[in-house]
Amino acid sequence: MCGIALITNGQVKIAPSAIERMTDALRHRGPDARATVNTEGCLLGHTRLKIIDPQGGVQPMWDDSQRYCLVFNGEIYNFRELQNELKTSGIRFHTNSDTEVLLLGFRQWGQEVVHKLNGQFAFAVWDSKSKTVFAARDRLGENPLYWAQTSTGELVIASELKSIVASGLLEPEIDRSSVDAYLKLIYVPPNRTIYQNVNTLAPGGQLVYEAGRVRTCPYWQPAISTTSIDEVDATREIRRLLSQSVKRQMVADTDVGAFLSGGLDSTSIVALMTEHSDSHKIKTFSVGFGDLINELPFARDVAQRYRTEHSELQMDIDVGSLLSRMATVYDQPFGDSSNIPTFLVSEFASQHVKVVLSGDGGDELFGGYSWYTPLLEKSSCSDRLNQQILSWAMSRILMGNARRNAKEKYRAIRDRRRPFSVWKQHMAALSVQSTGHRNEMWQKDISPSAEDALLSFQPFREYSEQQNLIDQAVDFDLRCYLPGDIFFKVDQASMANGLETRSPFMDVELVEFVLSLPARLRFSGQSSGTKPYQLSADKHLLRDACSDLWPESISRRNKQGFGAPINNWLQRKDVKEKMEHVMRPNGPLLFLLPGLAHHPVQANNQYQAEWNLLCLGLWLEENEECLNHLKSAS
Repeated sequence: MCGIALITNGQVKIAPSAIERMTDALRHRGPDARATVNTEGCLLGHTRLKIIDPQGGVQPMWDDSQRYCLVFNGEIYNFRELQNELKTSGIRFHTNSDTEVLLLGFRQWGQEVVHKLNGQFAFAVWDSKSKTVFAARDRLGENPLYWAQTSTGELVIASELKSIVASGLLEPEIDRSSVDAYLKLIYVPPNRTIYQNVNTLAPGGQLVYEAGRVRTCPYWQPAISTTSIDEVDATREIRRLLSQSVKRQMVADTDVGAFLSGGLDSTSIVALMTEHSDSHKIKTFSVGFGDLINELPFARDVAQRYRTEHSELQMDIDVGSLLSRMATVYDQPFGDSSNIPTFLVSEFASQHVKVVLSGDGGDELFGGYSWYTPLLEKSSCSDRLNQQILSWAMSRILMGNARRNAKEKYRAIRDRRRPFSVWKQHMAALSVQSTGHRNEMWQKDISPSAEDALLSFQPFREYSEQQNLIDQAVDFDLRCYLPGDIFFKVDQASMANGLETRSPFMDVELVEFVLSLPARLRFSGQSSGTKPYQLSADKHLLRDACSDLWPESISRRNKQGFGAPINNWLQRKDVKEKMEHVMRPNGPLLFLLPGLAHHPVQANNQYQAEWNLLCLGLWLEENEECLNHLKSAS
C-alpha cells in the first residue's frame, strides 16, 4: 500500500510547500518512492511501496490526454480482468500496473468504476478539465481516507490524519463526541474522526468536489440474508470463493508472506496459499509473547504440515516505551491493547517481505464472536413470545379486517423499535463505560453522545420485516467494529513499518455471497424452517468448508483473541509512571476531562477504562494543539 495526498481549490495555483509537508508525513507508508504533481488548481502527492509493476506504476499518474491524474493507495485484485475488458474497447496500456487500470477504468466508466473494483483501495482522481475531484474508499474500510475543507475553501485529502494536520491549512479541533465514543468503545467509530473539523470517508463511500462544494454518499451497502441455498452447496461455494480470493491476493512482483497465528482463519489462508504457490515456499511469521500470547506451538503445526519457510520470534514487551510509540503511530486515541503485538509482528515480518496475507475479517464474516449468542437468544425468544401472545389474543378477540389491521400495526411498531433496541443491546454488551460514568468525567452531558453517534449508522439500510435480529448485530460489527478497530489497528501498525497487509476474507465476491446466506444457515446450519433453533458462534460454515485443511491440533483449539493482560500491565512500574504523568492536574487529559480530578474511574470494565484513559492521555500529550480552541473559549 501507499500514502496519498491532495489539495485543491479548483481554480488557481497553490503553494507547493503544503503538499510537500503532507507527503513527508506519509513517507512510512511508501518508503520506496515519493513524488508530487503541481498543476493549476490542484496539488497531488504520493509515497509508494512498490508491489506491482515496480517500474511502471509510478504515481501521481496522468492519462495520455493529461486530463485525469490519479493518486491511489491499495490493490485492485481483479485488475487483470478489468485490463482485458478495457483492451476489448481499444484502450492501450503503457504499464502492467493496477494503478493504470484504475485510472483508465475511471476514464472509461466514470464514477461507476467503483462497482467493478474488487480490492482494498482509497483513491482520488483530479479532472483538470472540469476542475473536479472524485474519491472513493473500499467497501469495508480496509484502507483509510480522510478529508477536510478549510475556512478558505480548499479540499484536503490524505491517507492519514497526521498528513491532513501537516498541511498547515487548518488547526485540528478535538471532537468531544468522538472522545465520548472512544471512551465507550476503545476506538473512534469509523463515521467520525477525533477532530470535529476533519472527516473520514465512510467505508463503501464516494466523494465529489465540484465548484467548491463536497458531496459524499455510499455506493455499496451489505445485503444480508437475502438468498436461500442448501448448506452443502453453500460450503462448496465458500471454499471455491476463498481459494479464488487467496490466489488473487497473492499477485505481486515481490514475495508474499502470511501472518500465522495457528487459528482457524490464518491456517485456512496459509493452506490455500500453498495450493497456489509455485516451487518456492510460502513465508510465514509468528510471534510469541510469553505468557501474554503463545501461539507458536499451533503455528508450528501448520508450518510443518505445509512446509512453509517459517520464522518465529519470542519477545518480551517493553510496555512503557511502546505505549509512547503507539501514541505517535496511531493518529487517534486507540485503546485496543492488541495494537502493541500487532505492531511488533508487523515490524518482524517487514524485515523479510513487503506483503502479508492475514485472517482478518473471518470472525465478522462467519460469526466467530461469542457475543452474538446471548444477544440473539434473548431477542429471538422475545420475538417468538410476542408473536405467540399476539396470535393467541387476536384469535380470541379480533376478526376479519380488525385482525389484519392489528397485525399491520404490531409489525410497524416492532420494526420501528427493533433496530434501536437490538443495536442498543449490542452496544451495551460492548460498552466499557456507561453514559453516567462518562458524564462524571466530563462534568456535563455530551451532545451528541456516544450512543447518538453510533446510532447514526442505522439509517444506512432499512431492515426488512423478515430481517433476523442477529443480522443487525452483524451489520454493526461489519460497519463499525471491523473498520473502526480491526482495520484501523492493522493499517496503522503495518504501514508504520512499510508492510502491506491483505485480507482474503474481505474479497467482494466472498463477502457478498456469505452475507447473502440466511442467518439460520450462517449461525445454526438450518437454511429454512419454523422450528426454534440454537444459535452458535463456532463458525460452522467455515469449518464445513475448510476443516480438511487444518491439523488436528487446530481443529480442537478453542478461540484465542489477540489481546493483552492490561490488568497486569497497569501494575508495571513504567506504566504506573505514565499514568501518573497523564493524570497530573495541569495536563491536557484533566483539562479535557475535569471530573477525573474529583471522581475515581468507574466502569463496566474497570481495567479497560483505565487503559483507555492512559492511551487518551498519552495521545493528547502528542497532539495538545487540538485543545487550543477549547482553551481559548474557556
